[in-house]
Amino acid sequence: MKNMLKLFLSVAGSFIIILFGVDVQNVQVHAMVPEEMTPLLKSKENQKIAYLTFDDGPSLNTMEILDILDRYHVKATFFVKGNEEPYAKECYQEMISRGHAIALHSYTHDYSIVYRSTESFFQDLNRLETMLQKEYGIKSRIVRLPGGSNNRLRHQAATKPIINGILQQLKEKGYIYIDWSIDSTDGFSPSIREQQIITAVQKGTKNQKHVNILLHDINSMKNTVEALPDIIEFLKKEGYTFDTIDETTPKMQFN
Repeated sequence: MKNMLKLFLSVAGSFIIILFGVDVQNVQVHAMVPEEMTPLLKSKENQKIAYLTFDDGPSLNTMEILDILDRYHVKATFFVKGNEEPYAKECYQEMISRGHAIALHSYTHDYSIVYRSTESFFQDLNRLETMLQKEYGIKSRIVRLPGGSNNRLRHQAATKPIINGILQQLKEKGYIYIDWSIDSTDGFSPSIREQQIITAVQKGTKNQKHVNILLHDINSMKNTVEALPDIIEFLKKEGYTFDTIDETTPKMQFN
């Protein structure tokens, strides 16, 4: 269904632009939807959908996370870093072979490098893109900034223009940046208890149809692995289905 939706949106958008000559940014594709396509476009709006997203991997916990996802027949989106350790190379391959989505986080995740300047951000990002494409044939235009698009540096006078410049250039270069709607809190500290992670997710889903859940794939965050089965079971009980993030996913952005 996801591929059908991509094809339809592409064709419909092109048709509108050619026929009416309007600015692509102002195109309202849904206005031209044939009646028979309405159920396809409306189906996701009416579903409860959970997007499990894992930042910062691959890690020594990745294989266990993948095994849990397999056990529950759930697909997730991994916002990966650059990691060229032997175990990490196996993890990238397993993410692909098991049908998960791989998106871009940063190569280094080092704030002093990534947020030194707009140019430094893209040099780091392009390094990750080059590695993923060369080694694994992975191409993605989906990005999650380290710390998110509204991270602490965006509230500091010296770095606010850098973050704003990054967000603007991401759009201009054809990337889509994605934040989250639920912070599981698992990234705060290795001491965050399993139950706290579960409770944060449960509270965040209240009255929400579509939830984008921030989790972490980090060596020291073992409690994420321990909490994951309970999180999935809770979401299933609440009637959520699971999906991965791509260009057709409704954008979750802080601004």
